[in-house]
Amino acid sequence: MNRLRTTLARWGGALLRPRTTFAALAPDDGPRDGLLFLLLFAAGAHLLAIGDAAADFAAMAGLAALPTLLSGFTVLIPWLVTTLAVEAILGPLRAHRAALCMLPMLLVVVLARLAAGVGHPLPVPKYSIEIAAAVLAAGLAVYVRPAVCLSPETAAPAPPAGRASLVVGALVVLLPLVSAGRDAADLAAHWQTLAPVAVGDALPEFHAEDLDGGDFTTADLRGGARLLVFFTSWCGVCSDEMSKYVAVHRELGERGFEVIGVNCDREGDQRAIAARYRDDKQLPFRIVLDRGAIARAFRLSVYPHLVLVDAHGRIRWVHQGRALDSTLRAAITAATRPDP
Repeated sequence: MNRLRTTLARWGGALLRPRTTFAALAPDDGPRDGLLFLLLFAAGAHLLAIGDAAADFAAMAGLAALPTLLSGFTVLIPWLVTTLAVEAILGPLRAHRAALCMLPMLLVVVLARLAAGVGHPLPVPKYSIEIAAAVLAAGLAVYVRPAVCLSPETAAPAPPAGRASLVVGALVVLLPLVSAGRDAADLAAHWQTLAPVAVGDALPEFHAEDLDGGDFTTADLRGGARLLVFFTSWCGVCSDEMSKYVAVHRELGERGFEVIGVNCDREGDQRAIAARYRDDKQLPFRIVLDRGAIARAFRLSVYPHLVLVDAHGRIRWVHQGRALDSTLRAAITAATRPDP
């Protein structure tokens, strides 16, 4: 209990009386604080983003889906970069001090997340909150640096564990946990709709128009294996991968296989954009114009997005982003193989 009280007092003191608290730190005070604060930051501020990536990973499965999971943790990059900046400001012997400088960033970002969760998001650009919080963390490092540089003989004694320090230290833990609890409940309630439509799910019903004016419906995905390629004209990966889809469309067409491109551009004249894209890339397969309905039905979030359907209308493979040619062809071969 005394250890917990001392830890909470140290955290609260770092915010209320930073120079005094930092000057009194011993080398064995708080070396593990950094990992704990990182976990609180991830759970309290970014659990939805990480959970969404985990849902995508679970839906697609396999090692090919691992980049999707890892992409969810890119939200931690601002924290890691700020930590490096704080360590550079503090200089040597910083391990037990740098983590405490991250407390302003933790609390500011978590408070903003809590405000957004109750329907009052701050009217600022998306990343400005983390930028401002990072500046506060760096500013705290600059402010306490003179105290950090004191020798043990000249350092001030440790401040007493006042009630204010204990309360603020407790909030460092409680606020992220409250935010994480809200987001965890939200993830649990909407888990089935977070991830893309996956293998084993029913094929969604939809109706759209292709580039030549014909109808395109769910029924068009039966009678032979079909690879739906969701793309946009501005997607660089889509452009890089398009030759791969052209090759399998031409080479495997005799097996009843067909590629169907689904253009998902939202701005400008979609028909003109898709037609120009088809001509530039010399695409031999059908292009469907999706104005949002199909993408919503398949719950897309990344382009290119691939959905392979067999002749019976069963989803056999789902993939986001780049796909190895061997992986793509193996999936098509399995989908076009006659049922035993």
